[in-house]
Amino acid sequence: MGSVRWGPYNWVYVSASLQGKYIGALEMGNGISRVFYRNVFFFGYFNENQLRTSEQSVSLETNVV
Repeated sequence: MGSVRWGPYNWVYVSASLQGKYIGALEMGNGISRVFYRNVFFFGYFNENQLRTSEQSVSLETNVV
């Protein structure tokens, strides 16, 4: 599937190639988190506020301005 559960009901799509692997999320503030694999490979950002306004899953973004 390639998604991680964020909170009790929300899903964030990361990558199908990471299915079954552990990833990390570092909160930057204002609901923005950076997503890592093995503490060196940076995948992108996701906005937790999108999860609150959308009842669907969200995916990572490479640019959050």
